Amino acid sequence: MQPSGQSIALIGPSGAGKSTVGVGLAQALGWRFIDLDQLIIERAEKSISDIFSQEGEAGFRERETAALVQALQTDQAVIACGGGIVLREVNRQLLREQAWCVYLTSAISTLVKRLTADQANPRPLLASDINEQLVIQLAERLPLYSTLANWTIQTDGLAPQIVVEQLIRAWGLVGKPQVSEVFSSFNSRYYVKSGALAALPNELANLGLTGTCWLISDSHVGPMYAPSLIQALENSGFPCQRYDIPAQEASKSWQQAGELYTWLLENGVQRGDTVLALGGGVVGDLAGFIAASILRGIAVVQLPTTILAMIDSSIGGKTGINHPRGKNLIGAFHPPRLVLIDDAVLSSLPRRERAAGWAEAVKHGVIADAQLFADLERAGASLNDVPAKITSDLLVRSAAVKIGVVNRDERETGERMLLNYGHTLGQAVEAATQYKRYVHGEAVAIGMTFAANLAVQLGMWTSAEAERQRALLQALELPTALPRDLDIEATLAALNLDKKRAKGSVRWVLPTRIGHAQVESHVDPELVRKLVHELVEQA
Repeated sequence: MQPSGQSIALIGPSGAGKSTVGVGLAQALGWRFIDLDQLIIERAEKSISDIFSQEGEAGFRERETAALVQALQTDQAVIACGGGIVLREVNRQLLREQAWCVYLTSAISTLVKRLTADQANPRPLLASDINEQLVIQLAERLPLYSTLANWTIQTDGLAPQIVVEQLIRAWGLVGKPQVSEVFSSFNSRYYVKSGALAALPNELANLGLTGTCWLISDSHVGPMYAPSLIQALENSGFPCQRYDIPAQEASKSWQQAGELYTWLLENGVQRGDTVLALGGGVVGDLAGFIAASILRGIAVVQLPTTILAMIDSSIGGKTGINHPRGKNLIGAFHPPRLVLIDDAVLSSLPRRERAAGWAEAVKHGVIADAQLFADLERAGASLNDVPAKITSDLLVRSAAVKIGVVNRDERETGERMLLNYGHTLGQAVEAATQYKRYVHGEAVAIGMTFAANLAVQLGMWTSAEAERQRALLQALELPTALPRDLDIEATLAALNLDKKRAKGSVRWVLPTRIGHAQVESHVDPELVRKLVHELVEQA
């Protein structure tokens, strides 16, 4: 979704560098720079501190909205917004409709350091313990920043000029919906473009990757796309070898990993080489795990060919293989240097796989982006047809939700756990059915339906919103009930092996409204058992 206006709005917490970057960006573009706080001061003829002391925060927010309306009337303006601009829905709507929003984010330690050094610009809401107040503010504001952003840049360790250069490059892509790029905090790029696979050699060169390419694909995808990709690489001076695994979930195994290790070592893999993962989630997880562990780690580039992999499994560096006791129980964090997406490959994706991928987009909408959820509702079953014009936009917006979460919680110590919505029961169902009955997105759809029912029973979510979710999943031709022949005891036993357990309790991700969710560890196992049985009876 592209904005209708010609303004760039910089959003994010105090200390993220909005004013500094904004000045440089405006100069580079030849545009006008507007510091919204300074505009408020000029209109009020008094300082921000005086406004707060005389009118309170409510009075300041009214003035902030009026200043935003004025600023957005200026074409070709770079607007540095205050950290709390996103708190009012009217502001979010104005920015969503009239500006291209860039979310500048940094670690709290970086923000504290910058704010402490900037004594000339006091922040009334950070007048006491800056660290404590930032933690409180960000808990409320981070989801709002993420869902509003058209672009996200983590500014830690980046000189302002580098951020400006990235934004100029990004702004050049606006209006070209077939191309999008998001920079993330762990030295990884996410890039979408029709025909992108042909540009892989240039992308590798830009990343400074010069060694042999070890292309891992599967028996379905490899024959379709690997030959031309290898030809392009070798024509550009990149030696390339290929290995196709069987196209099945069972390939994420120790046995298959061992065969790949042998292939790599016998053919002379070196630490300067790169693993290319061409395929869906199985290929991406397995190839990523091989890259993370061979020679103590070499570079990996993800080339996802399914919707699920494009918006979920290729992002964030989680790699792994399955164990008979559960899914992804063995693995490592190994962020890809690049996630390169050619959405043209979706034309060969079976309808069932398309639906399964959109299940992850629904998940992202429920936990973090109400507008994304609403747009998915509007598109409905058409998303399972041959790629529509809106497909790339929805892919990027869905992926941006995960990228934003991962940027803030790379190692899954807090917020990133929300991405497990629907996966707790979903993965238990996969294990209980030996990974043969459902593709992953279908199991997640069942898991989301169960989590919605659980949230309603606990009084955390409304039945009306739960019904909206169920209706969207059914429109996408996804299952929302458990089969009558399911081994319930095996499913419940698999819950107790879930890798997300903590202190002996299963941790459930439960929605509180569309666009927001939380982790709940204190759920009565008997209630879980009761609702599992009820979900079977709905079949």
